[in-house]
Amino acid sequence: MVHLHDTGYRYLFSHADLVRELLEVFAPPGLTELLDYATLRPETGTFITPAMKKREEDVVWSIELQGQRIYLYLLLEFQSAVDPGMPVRMMQYVAALYDHLVRGKTIDLTDGLPPVLPIVIYNGDMRWNHSTEIFDLIQPHPAVLTEFQPKLRFWLLDEGRFTAEYLEGLQRVMAAIFRIEHTRDTEEAKRAIRYLGQTVAQSPFKQTIDRAVMQWMQYRLSRKMPGLELPAVDDILKGTDMLETNIDLWKAQAIAEGKLAGEALALQRLLAHRFGPIPSAVVEQIAAANIEQIEAWFDTAISAPQLAAVFPPSEN
Repeated sequence: MVHLHDTGYRYLFSHADLVRELLEVFAPPGLTELLDYATLRPETGTFITPAMKKREEDVVWSIELQGQRIYLYLLLEFQSAVDPGMPVRMMQYVAALYDHLVRGKTIDLTDGLPPVLPIVIYNGDMRWNHSTEIFDLIQPHPAVLTEFQPKLRFWLLDEGRFTAEYLEGLQRVMAAIFRIEHTRDTEEAKRAIRYLGQTVAQSPFKQTIDRAVMQWMQYRLSRKMPGLELPAVDDILKGTDMLETNIDLWKAQAIAEGKLAGEALALQRLLAHRFGPIPSAVVEQIAAANIEQIEAWFDTAISAPQLAAVFPPSEN
């Protein structure tokens, strides 16, 4: 399997039918019906920006639109903070793509440059509240200069703007994937997983995307819920009862571990407040104890005259 980038989108979008899913559901209005999906093909090559930074995490495809081949630049943006300079970056990447096509003699300049659709797929927690147009970033200037300023806009897919209800109403695989990315708790995660399983089972592209989606799901859950017991990759979406049970067990364990850690920290703070620095042997003893023992020590420490009354020397 190819290297998975962050949430694994680079892997997902190496599959033509998932790129088609993305375009059919989330492309700019009026575009998808003009595309000939039978001509969709990946474009290989390393695109270098003027700053000489490789964009290996991005994905480039081409497709015919009414007999003309256009290029799709999918920029996969996984950062928690919005980048107001994204239009500048995207202008560099599109220029690098054009330079690659010209230098590699993929195109003949006498025929003109092919159109490019730049798409930013953003899955950060903050909503994107900056312009997607390079021209908007340019300072006010005399009208005589306007025609000389660059104009390039990217199509933004800010996943967090889509509500769970809207995504579930679409009944499409990519909508289900976006849904999983922004679940807030394990109950939402279980509903999103069921929805993904349903959309894959109903998809006309099931045979070509089934395993890719399951591999992505296994990878994504291992990142969102470290330590979760996962079914084999081929079984992860084939009936989700076992997976949901494992998620419930994972949540219960996480709660128990969080409570234990909180009680241990509270005990150490109480001991330090009452008796001063805590000996390392006592710290180790607290770290190895269960929650019942920690609670018993806490109750004793509230009124104990000295540390030895809580942790007798024989116990240290």
